[in-house]
Formats: sequence, C-alpha cells, structure tokens
Amino acid sequence: MGEFRLLLRLGEGGMGRVYLGRSSGGRAVALKRVHPALAAAPGFRERFAREVRASQAVSGAGTVPVVAADTDAPVPWLATAYVPGPTLAEAVHDHGPLPEPALWRLLGGLARALAAVHDSGLVHRDLKPSNVLLSQDGPRLIDFGIARAADETALTGTGLVIGSAGYISPEQAEGEPVTAASDVFALGAVMTYAATGRGPFGTGSGPELLYRVVHKQPDIDDLPGAMWGVVGNCLIKRPEERFTLDRVLACAAESDDGRGDWLPAPVASAIARKAEHLLNLEAEEEQSENEGSTATPTRVDVDAHHAPTRTGPPPAKPRPRPQPSPPPRPAVSPYAPYAAYAAPPSRQGPIHLRHDPLRRIWLAPWVQRGALGRPLLSLFGLIPMVMLLLASRRLKEVAREHPLIPPADGLAGDLARFADNDGLFPPLTLLLVAALVWLAYRRRTLQRHTERHARAWAAASAVYWLAWSAAVVGHLAWLTGLLATMDDFKNGDVPTVLWLSAGAWMALFANALVTPFATVAAFVRLSRALSGDVARPVTNGA
Repeated sequence: MGEFRLLLRLGEGGMGRVYLGRSSGGRAVALKRVHPALAAAPGFRERFAREVRASQAVSGAGTVPVVAADTDAPVPWLATAYVPGPTLAEAVHDHGPLPEPALWRLLGGLARALAAVHDSGLVHRDLKPSNVLLSQDGPRLIDFGIARAADETALTGTGLVIGSAGYISPEQAEGEPVTAASDVFALGAVMTYAATGRGPFGTGSGPELLYRVVHKQPDIDDLPGAMWGVVGNCLIKRPEERFTLDRVLACAAESDDGRGDWLPAPVASAIARKAEHLLNLEAEEEQSENEGSTATPTRVDVDAHHAPTRTGPPPAKPRPRPQPSPPPRPAVSPYAPYAAYAAPPSRQGPIHLRHDPLRRIWLAPWVQRGALGRPLLSLFGLIPMVMLLLASRRLKEVAREHPLIPPADGLAGDLARFADNDGLFPPLTLLLVAALVWLAYRRRTLQRHTERHARAWAAASAVYWLAWSAAVVGHLAWLTGLLATMDDFKNGDVPTVLWLSAGAWMALFANALVTPFATVAAFVRLSRALSGDVARPVTNGA
C-alpha cells in the first residue's frame, strides 16, 4: 500500500483536500491530504494524530474504516474506505428534507454509529450533516477530526470551542467537560436538519448560533409528532436529562418497520450515479493499462520520504471504566415527554410562564382530521353570510321599491314574514366569524396545551358546526323570503345587489345540502369530546 492512484478530486474541506483514489490492492479510498499551512501550525500534527488514532479505534455499523495514514509525513494524509453516496447536507440541499420513514432509519443508523464510537471510549464532538454519508445500506458517520478520548487532555487553549456552531451541545459551547451526551444533542440537531432542511437554531454567525444553543430553545415545531418527542429529548439543555442512545434506538425501532428502500428515489438515484461514475473511472483506468497508454491516471506517492503507515489490525480498544448498573427503565415510547426542556440556563433567573410553550399532549387522530376537524372549511358557507350582512340594508330598500302585489301566499308568504324578523342574523354571523378565528388559531397550537384545553376545543368545534348549520339554513330561508316579496323586474333593470344575492343564494343552497350530515357528525363529535378519548398527557411509557 505504498502508493495511491488519484482518480478524481472530490472536494475541499476545512482541513484539506479530499480525493477519490485506488490503493495498490485495487480498493477505492477517500484520501484526505492536509493543507500544508495547517500542517505547519503549532499543535496541528498532534491533533491530526489524535484523529487517526480515533478513527482506527472505531469499528462497527455505520462507521467508515481507515485504510492507511501517515501523520509524520511533510503533508499528513489519511485514507478511508470510499462510500459512493452524498452527504446528508448535499442530499437535503439538492432534494429537500427526508420523508418520515427515512428519518427513522437515519436516526437508528446514526445512533448505532455513535454507540460504536462511544464503545471505543471516544466522543465524536463534530456530528453535523456534512459528516453523515448516505448509502443504500444506511447512513455512515465520518470525519473524527476532533473526536477524542473522554479522558484525554485537550490540546487547545482554555475556553476554545471545537465543533460546528448550531450543532454542538451547550456544555461544549461553554467549554465545559464533554461526554457522550454531547453527541446525543448533536444527533437531535442533525435530525432536525434532515426533517426540515434547517438547523434547530436557525442561521447566522458563529457567535449568534452559540448564544442560541446555550440560551434559546430550538425550533422543532415542523417535525412529525413522534420524531418531535425523540428530538426534543435529545436537545435538552442539561446533559444528564437527555435521552441515552439506548432510548433513542428503542424509539427508532418502535417507529421503523425496516421494510423497503429507506431513501427517497432522487437520493437513491444520486447514489447510483456516483457508483456508476466510479465504475466508469475504474474501467477507463483498466483500459488505459491494457492499451499501454502513456496517459495513465496520476500515480502519486503520498510521501516520498516517509513510507505510508500500514494500519494493520486496529489497536486494542480501551476498557470502559466500570460503572454502576442503571436502574431498570420503563418501556420507552417515542412520545415520551421532556421535562425541564424549557428550563433556562442555571445562571439565569427563573422564568414564569402561564404554560410551558414546548409541552405537548397526544391528540386522538379524529380531533383535527376530517371536515369537522378543519373549521376553515366552513368559510364556504360563512362568506355568503357575510355578504348578506353587508348587503341586507340595500336588499330591503330594493324590496320596498318593488313590492309584490298581492303578497305571496303559502310557504313563500311564510318565508316573507320570516324575512321581516332578521334581527338575530347579524350578531349570529359576527359570532360565527369570531368563533372561527379562535378555533383556527387554537388548532395550530393545540398540542402545546393541556388535555382539558384539547377537550374544550373539540367540544367547541362541534358546537360551532351545529351553529354554522343552523345559520346556513336560516340565512337561506331569510334570503328566499326576502326575494319572494319582490315583484318581477322588467327591461333588465335588475340592481347589482340582486345579482350578488343570487350568487349568495346558490352558495347557501349548496351548503344547505350538507348541513344534515354536518349536524349528525357534529352531535357525534360533541359526544366523543365530552366522553371519549380526546387527548392525554405524553408520559414515559405512554
């Protein structure tokens, strides 16, 4: 393994350039060559040697093995196995956030990879979307550039933060001792990015992000309900209160059925194209060798003065320190809450809130689903009611100017007399508008409130639909009776308000056809809201 053939430049990171190459044994590798300026920086070689030791010590599912390295060369380098797949950052940037089934597979794969890192006595310390590779058989964790043994002395100055702002834990941002719980925090931040396309603390300069990590609560409202609970528990400020990797794995196993391809089609196609490109490069290289061409791929001795270090078998793993066995845990559910999640940093004074804005409850699916669970659908009947409220005065003037002589008899006459008593309709319409605004607003924040609030909302929405059904029928009868009191208009001299009223009448008639079904469904909904399963607090083992 004394030389590598560099086939393609893959990119450039903060530490150096990365190439796709082939070892003398024919193995595809990703070779990282450090920038010469960095190699000459004081203390850098010690840090890079620590990276190599860390990478060699890690093995297991979801990790990428080291093939060879030389930390003493004039230009230090590191070669790892090549994974033909995009990073999580590239996949989300090019194809958008991952769907929920892929999120659970990603969560489980990264948790297993971090478990392998921690079993080796290490902490990764720089988990971020660009350090996660996506392959057909699962995610791969790469770049242990700033991983270190938990008991190893830091080579950096006091208070110097190592890691990526927005993804490191609060204790890491403040220069405090870092444990495996820091990687759990970073895992929650990475999952937020995978699900939403943004980090949990937004964008901005490094100092801004570090401040938000320490003092602000993450924005994870757009995550799916079950994923919200797991990620929220990973992003707790205090490390001792976060989920452990065992609990994260249990939640992932509970929600991931493990069937089918785990990646969406566009990402899988990108992986296939990378693999095809690699095969084409190898075929071109083999063809050039067979033809004896002088234009062979570049053959580079990684270092002419220092023979590359053969990794051989990985060094013996350090024995983990004995720890007291933890007490038995209750059954884990992905809907577990995270108490103290909204607690401010210890050095800040207490914050008194009317309710915890990040507390969530479990909602029965029927509460917000179906037509009656979406009050905004009632606008189809509410808009013509508002139109009649605004046009009622003009309509009455037109009726007085064009009276029907003799007055209408039968049902038309009854409706005409009903039209004279319309004092109830304006306040009813305004009340329905106010109720709709309240219901729509509460629906968006319902999971952040208590079980009692959810039950009240479900009952109120049922009463709202009952009142809406009665208002639709009442407005239709009122408008029909008013039109029945008018004489025919001749010579096409029809006021504009009558054309608008005709459109409102047709809209009300269409809504009136569904009011019987809405009334029955609303009574059923009201009964379920008062006595059925509406919501419950999210508790451990729920």
